[in-house]
Amino acid sequence: MTTPTHHVDAVVTCFTIIDALARGEQLGVTELAKRTGVAKSSVYKHLDTLRAAGYVTKTETGSYGLSLRWFEAGTAVRERQEVYQLAIEDLDRLASRTGETVSLVVEEDGDAVYIYQSTESDTVDAPVTVGERFPAPLSVGGKALLSHRPRAEIEALMKVNDLGDEVDELLTELEAIRSQRMVIERDSPLQGTFSAGEFEGHRHVVDHAEPYRDLHSVAVPIRDPDDYAVAAIEVSGTESTFYGRRLEEEIASLLVRTGRDIETALIQRSGE
Repeated sequence: MTTPTHHVDAVVTCFTIIDALARGEQLGVTELAKRTGVAKSSVYKHLDTLRAAGYVTKTETGSYGLSLRWFEAGTAVRERQEVYQLAIEDLDRLASRTGETVSLVVEEDGDAVYIYQSTESDTVDAPVTVGERFPAPLSVGGKALLSHRPRAEIEALMKVNDLGDEVDELLTELEAIRSQRMVIERDSPLQGTFSAGEFEGHRHVVDHAEPYRDLHSVAVPIRDPDDYAVAAIEVSGTESTFYGRRLEEEIASLLVRTGRDIETALIQRSGE
């Protein structure tokens, strides 16, 4: 028996067009119809409606693109998040002290979403840019965050990402990150190669596999007063700066301290 849905087809079509435009290109009606499989007449009507609402712009050559209204909406959503409000000054300070790229990662619908980044460098050494997302089990910050989430929730998130066959392996991995604090090696595409351990009594994850390419990252969860991870801080850099002693004695130590400061602020905010 098919599970009934209440999706509005016109809205689904509209966001199919929006997703095509979100890839960063200015596209004409014909090309959008080709890429989305939506009839040209329908593409034009949706674009005309979105343009009237201010969410799409049109160039002199007749191409369309998303407007900055989306940036306005996304920024407003981000700034309403309590952890973002409390964390950004600490993250900027951490980036300044380490000289590396610092990201704030939250989970949404099974994805790790990078909602803030700070760096003192001219280039950003991070697996993704601000606003990007990919499955939480494939993200260093995502794994740190999941290590302080209930088992049932993790299983549900894995199903969302079509990774249900890997759930037992991931749960074992997360338990090691949270409790055993031991070095673990993984060679599968899902797990990559990383180490899990403890610096100053706080869990961390180090990763140097896809989708991180030649980057190394270390992350700690940000937990609320109920020990539930609401976010993670991830520090990313190149192999030349993420060497053993500096990682353990400088980067990880500062990262742990920053994580604790933000958690303390969360506890204080909850008590107000």
